[in-house]
Amino acid sequence: MDQFAVWATMEAREGKEEEARAFLVEAARRLESEPGTTSFRAMQIGTREYAIFNSFVDEAAVEAHVNGPVAAWVQERNPELFTAPYAITRCQVFAAKRVGADAA
Repeated sequence: MDQFAVWATMEAREGKEEEARAFLVEAARRLESEPGTTSFRAMQIGTREYAIFNSFVDEAAVEAHVNGPVAAWVQERNPELFTAPYAITRCQVFAAKRVGADAA
């Protein structure tokens, strides 16, 4: 089980909701190049509010992610799509359940 995670919330600028969703889908695609980032979930939690949850194999993978090219791309696009910088929280996962063929 991955024990390291990042939770981030953001609010799309009015009229940018669909563009924000497409941006988060593209972020998931770009994260395929980060082997230490083992999961990415993007969620809509309100009319214009979104959240993402990433998990990582270890602390080094978290650092590689937050200092890597995908994070730089996200920060570059942030002012255009969102009302404020992401509210980012580093988390430690202590319980999880996996279902299906990929369950360990």
